[in-house]
Amino acid sequence: MEFIRQYLLSKGIPLTEENWRPFVEKNFRKEYKKKDIILNKGEVDNYLSFVENGAARLFFMKENKELTIRFVFQNQFLTAYDSFTQRTPSRCDIEALTDMVVWQIHYDDLQEIYRTQTIGNLVGRLTVEALYVEKLNREFSFLSETAEERYLSLLREQPDLFQKIPLKHIASYMGITPQALSRIRKRIY
Repeated sequence: MEFIRQYLLSKGIPLTEENWRPFVEKNFRKEYKKKDIILNKGEVDNYLSFVENGAARLFFMKENKELTIRFVFQNQFLTAYDSFTQRTPSRCDIEALTDMVVWQIHYDDLQEIYRTQTIGNLVGRLTVEALYVEKLNREFSFLSETAEERYLSLLREQPDLFQKIPLKHIASYMGITPQALSRIRKRIY
């Protein structure tokens, strides 16, 4: 779990051996294979995961189409956050897009850390802030950019995405058809 500690230290969280120990004791390593469903729609997400390796997507079905709402990569938190925090059934599925290694903490264990560790609340707040900013940027992009501008932004911000993720999922994430994505790619290249 040292990579998680280094990530949190890079975010300015003052972790000592003592206040890091409860996180180490409560987290566990989990592996998923490509195409594994990590969470099914309708289940309550009981785990906040942090990705060590691999990629996943959050998606839901509408009119027999899969609509991708989020990709998650190395050094990112993976959860259906509304389900996790509100203890409600998830509105989406989570699928491993590659083989993955994640570190997970159960909701109850995280709540205990929040109650007993001041640093836990700081980690929680920064997690929520990161997820909120990501969501806000996505909404702003949909409302202010063309599909081609969204594609170019995605290419700039996540260049590895196009080597790891099928184009049909990228098109779904962008809110366009695979054919429209193909036309955009032809215009650019």
